[in-house]
Amino acid sequence: MILERFIKKAIKRKVFLDKIEHAYEFKYALEFAHQALKAENTKEDKVLILDFMLDVIREDLKYDFLTDIFYREEYFDRGVRVPTPFPYSYYDESGRRISIFERKIGAKKVDLAKECVLTFPWHRERMRKSIKNIGSNEFIYDEYNHFTHYFSPVNICFVYNGMHSTAAGVGFKKGFIEAPEYDMTGLFEHVHTDGLYWYNSHNNSKLEDGLLDFRIGIIYELSKLKYQIEKGLK
Repeated sequence: MILERFIKKAIKRKVFLDKIEHAYEFKYALEFAHQALKAENTKEDKVLILDFMLDVIREDLKYDFLTDIFYREEYFDRGVRVPTPFPYSYYDESGRRISIFERKIGAKKVDLAKECVLTFPWHRERMRKSIKNIGSNEFIYDEYNHFTHYFSPVNICFVYNGMHSTAAGVGFKKGFIEAPEYDMTGLFEHVHTDGLYWYNSHNNSKLEDGLLDFRIGIIYELSKLKYQIEKGLK
């Protein structure tokens, strides 16, 4: 009993320290971006630097989520119940509530070899079978099993069903899935993050309990910067 309490306290302390570390990593990444942008004179060079950062961070995030199943205990549930990496809704300057799913662009064909596809395999047996199946065959998109959202221009595809087969497809760099695509630019002037929480930019109130991952916050803020530069807003 004493050992169990000690372990629980140690886990809580680690979670707390991890949050602090992630807040600093978010801060340093944004510092790097702003310093680099300040040193450059052309829009093209600024966008080039942001694109490089975004591509590298997306790859880091994608494979970190995918490999969680190898590093954690059996039947862990990280991410499985998380419906979206972004707030469901946000508020404009008048206080009107807006759903992030209102601005649907259409359907997008997502290349599992190239895109940032976030999938959260959690069942070892299903993962093993998916690895064998996709490793020996082609990945086949199933509209009745593979459920996803694609958010642009942050360019993140979020999987909420068909996680194990999609994870195998990403790992083997095979196949495509189709996803409804949503325009996230409406959030940019109304929502910001500090790497830990989402905030209403008009009154600084929290929108959600926290981010799924601090790197999603970095990708969001860098995508916002890129959008502002391309539109001549910054």
